[in-house]
Amino acid sequence: MVDKLRLAVEPCDCETLPSFFSRMAAINGTDTAGFALDLGFSFKRILEQDELAVAAFAARSGLTQDQLSTLLSWTGERIGDVRMRYRGEVFISRALRSPTVRGCPHCLREQAEGQTYPLRHMTISGAWQCRGADLCIRHHHPLVPLWTYSRPLERYNIGARLAEILPDIAARRFESELIEPSAYDRWLDHRLFQGNDDTWLATQPGDVPVDVEVCLKGGVAFPEP
Repeated sequence: MVDKLRLAVEPCDCETLPSFFSRMAAINGTDTAGFALDLGFSFKRILEQDELAVAAFAARSGLTQDQLSTLLSWTGERIGDVRMRYRGEVFISRALRSPTVRGCPHCLREQAEGQTYPLRHMTISGAWQCRGADLCIRHHHPLVPLWTYSRPLERYNIGARLAEILPDIAARRFESELIEPSAYDRWLDHRLFQGNDDTWLATQPGDVPVDVEVCLKGGVAFPEP
């Protein structure tokens, strides 16, 4: 049996695999590339969700199977050249993968405030990467571009990227006017977090954001969940 690392953290709600990996690296006093090599594989293999690398990381982190499954569900798992399984549904890859990583500056600031080592606590939510999501339901703040990198190894080096913007997060430079969530915002949030949908969209196959765009253009009303 592989021993759990002495220093470990628990995944946060709707956290992605790269985010959790970066926090594990931070709490063990290293960066993502060095942490991966210490565990016997490359960071690229984690991003590609190589089965052996992910299993080894899960074991060293003390993750249960349910915790690992939840991390992967919020990250998105590739099931073909252009499709991914995300939150139990099939999405086209471009609906979840973009060079630009977005987030809620209020969430990040609250996670960092008062922490001696904020990078051990700041997380990237899997809900933020969904193309159809534009608002943090909790804070009523629009999701804002945090950084843009074309190479996944740079884009998903979460700890390094958060360290770069931490002063701006703390100074509230990313923050803007709050917006009241629409029925659509609440509908999508409910579908992603609860996994159920009482509207006719529940019967539609495939990519939720694409369907949503069609519905919005057609003036379809979204009832409160």
